[in-house]
Amino acid sequence: MVDAQEEDFHLETLPHASGTARKEMLQRKLNQVYRGVTFRAAQFLLRERDKRKDDRFLFVALTNSEFFQPWLESIIAQQAPLAGVYNLPMTSQFLLQKLKLSAGDILLSEQLSSGLRQSYLHQGKLRVSRQVKLPTEDPEQLPFLHLVETDKARLYLLSQRLIARDTALKVVVLTSSSAAERISRDIQQEQGLECQAINLATVARQIGLPPAHVQQLPELMHMHLMARGYRPANLAPVSMIKTHRLEFVRKSLVAAALVIASLGLLFSLLYLGQAIDDAQEIQQLVADTRVQEQRYQEAANNFPQTPMPGLALETAAKVRESIHAQEHTPRRMMQILSAVLEQMPSIELQRLRWVLSTDPEFKDEAQAMGAIQASGISNNAELELGFVTGEIRGFSGNYRAALESVHRLAETLKANPEVQYVSIVQQPVNVSSYSSLQGSTTDERTAQREKAVFKLKLVLKPRQEAEALPLATLEAQP
Repeated sequence: MVDAQEEDFHLETLPHASGTARKEMLQRKLNQVYRGVTFRAAQFLLRERDKRKDDRFLFVALTNSEFFQPWLESIIAQQAPLAGVYNLPMTSQFLLQKLKLSAGDILLSEQLSSGLRQSYLHQGKLRVSRQVKLPTEDPEQLPFLHLVETDKARLYLLSQRLIARDTALKVVVLTSSSAAERISRDIQQEQGLECQAINLATVARQIGLPPAHVQQLPELMHMHLMARGYRPANLAPVSMIKTHRLEFVRKSLVAAALVIASLGLLFSLLYLGQAIDDAQEIQQLVADTRVQEQRYQEAANNFPQTPMPGLALETAAKVRESIHAQEHTPRRMMQILSAVLEQMPSIELQRLRWVLSTDPEFKDEAQAMGAIQASGISNNAELELGFVTGEIRGFSGNYRAALESVHRLAETLKANPEVQYVSIVQQPVNVSSYSSLQGSTTDERTAQREKAVFKLKLVLKPRQEAEALPLATLEAQP
């Protein structure tokens, strides 16, 4: 950490960028502003709110680094990795954050070992800083010196247009002197500025340092904050901190390897404990199984003798299930017809013949009417055939209506998902051109009225296909 007068602060506004483009732009601008300077850095301040929304940066540099070259040489000689070079007033930003004084315009006056350090901060961000050598340590002269240097700092800020005359500038004095209250009172009365004096011992207790050490060396506050992770922009070039970065990567890899090894050992112990518990549980289950088998054998010895062995009973049960699976009845055919005939009361059923056959062209040659017949053609039959004979109830000679009723009946049966095929074997009227017309129109009462008889043939789908139909399709049917 460097606290020296050979420093420079420069405010710069640059176009908004990010990533590699931002790094390259900052590097070019640093080369322009601080050509030939080794220790330099750029700190982001804020993004402006105008139309362009540019970024504002604070450029910081050590214009003369010869005074701490012996320190760098000693570090290199000891082969100690250099983490970075940091400017002390830039660390003061974090000190004000700890004191919760980062709002507004603040002039921070710190009484350090090297003298009086005055830093101007806007909204908690450093803008400029200056170091003043104190010619005397006489407590009686300190209030006057603080008053004079505060006036000089205010005039400098006005000349650089960092503040306006009506800016509410607040002065914060960090000192271990017993004249802190007097310093604060003189600045308020003479300069008309709000001033707050804070004792270094109070700050030391807040950040966790012994007050005696801070009073002896005030810079310990800044070094302590930096050691706790509050680090500003690094002034050292990449070539100087390369060794530190490699060392950090090496230590990180070692730490990661140790963590992985610890986790592996932990999981191994967990799995080992689980394996031991599983082995004990298996042994207990084996013992319980042996006890149950022994009890079963004792109970089985007292069972009565069966006339038939258990294997024969199992075979008989399987045979029964096989017979039941191949069993066919006219029930499905009758359910399909009844559901359709309930919707068509004008059709009267006279005869139904149900047949099992592997031949879908099987013909009905029986002439018996008015009865339900069932024929088992084959035990391995896959198709169920039905021959339906009926007539149009209340037929008055309107053959066109009779034909439409029969065709509607056939179409309704075809719409059933369990029906594979429907054909009209006999129409309710003889449409052959070879038939002769006969009858008399002289006596309407004696005219004989014919019946509108029809005959249908149904072929149902195999049971396997019918059972595979979706449930929603079956429920949609009447």
